[in-house]
Amino acid sequence: MEKQLSIDSRLVQVITGVRRSGKSTLAHHALRGVHYAYINFDDERLAGLVTKDLDLVLESLYTVYGDFSYLLLDEIQNVDHWHLFVNRLLRTGMHLVLTGSNSKLLSSELATHLTGRYRQIELLPFSFREFLEFKGKNTSSFTTAKEKGLIGNLFGEYMQSGGFPDVLLGEQQSFYIKNLFEAIVTRDIFYRHKIRQIRAFRETASFVTSNFTSPLSFNRLSHLFSLGSENTAKNYISYLEEAFLIFTLQKFSFKNQEGVRNRKVYLVDTSFSTVGGLIFSENAGRILENIVFLELYRRCGLSYSELFFYKNNYEVDFLVFSNRKVVELIQVCTSVRDERVFRREVRALVSAAMRLDVRRLTIITLDQKTEVVKEDRSIRVLPVWEWLLRANTG
Repeated sequence: MEKQLSIDSRLVQVITGVRRSGKSTLAHHALRGVHYAYINFDDERLAGLVTKDLDLVLESLYTVYGDFSYLLLDEIQNVDHWHLFVNRLLRTGMHLVLTGSNSKLLSSELATHLTGRYRQIELLPFSFREFLEFKGKNTSSFTTAKEKGLIGNLFGEYMQSGGFPDVLLGEQQSFYIKNLFEAIVTRDIFYRHKIRQIRAFRETASFVTSNFTSPLSFNRLSHLFSLGSENTAKNYISYLEEAFLIFTLQKFSFKNQEGVRNRKVYLVDTSFSTVGGLIFSENAGRILENIVFLELYRRCGLSYSELFFYKNNYEVDFLVFSNRKVVELIQVCTSVRDERVFRREVRALVSAAMRLDVRRLTIITLDQKTEVVKEDRSIRVLPVWEWLLRANTG
């Protein structure tokens, strides 16, 4: 990820993502070897800062750091009209790295005021490969029974811990994740959007995060939590997305409106599933599906592909769309050792593949590797750890 940052570029380097995912650490690592100044606008002592105050901030930075031509602005979205300051620094030749935890605020300002002059990198909590690298484990060799067994064991640990760096460094997970969730809801949503129905929003947020991998119904949310209208429910979901707590996945359809209306919810990290008190052993299949979603989200971003779910007579978990055609269909289930489960997953894939003319079909599971042919369609079945550690193309 660090290689994606070009600190000597004249473009502003922008790192976005959920809080505590490592944005600041990534920026500091990328700036090693150069003299740079740094300020964190999440500091409560800077609360209420406005654009006209930024000259005083700049003066203070020169006082502390001396002369510099590289500047890291952390959580810049906390300052209204920050783009004016950034534009002015750009004109002086300053090399700028920005971080932010609000996708809509940053994206709209970047697109409007820094058109063509920035490069954006979205950072998620650790992937399984990054989890293994963090632990100093080899990610290139898993050919022996011992290697496969150990990798499978580590994947079980990853399913339960998630990918937040602080948790992997030893923070008590349930306490840490609960506090992080509360900080995001309070600082990035309540205050920013001036929400009046605080209890209703908390209940909505808890319900949505507890029902990850499930279809999203704005009408149902509106009635369950007395929100008053579907528009309020839509706004609440958009706030959760902007703060990088959740992603929503559209249904694939050649009719755009149908895709927009039908969505499923996924978490930015599976550890947030514990906020609603879910028991891991009873939700392993959903956690597995969420992990696969996050990896596909990363890969599609790198390959400029689009990701959807598909539902017609049968439902397929993930559909990859590229160059105006469907290139792959993917099903996720914990095990296909049950013959009825296996037939169901194969039937859904083949049915969709025949309708959409797709050849690349995959079933991702926890425990099996094989290949089957059905209706002239070859379906590869892969254990999830192997699929996760393959090159991005496979």
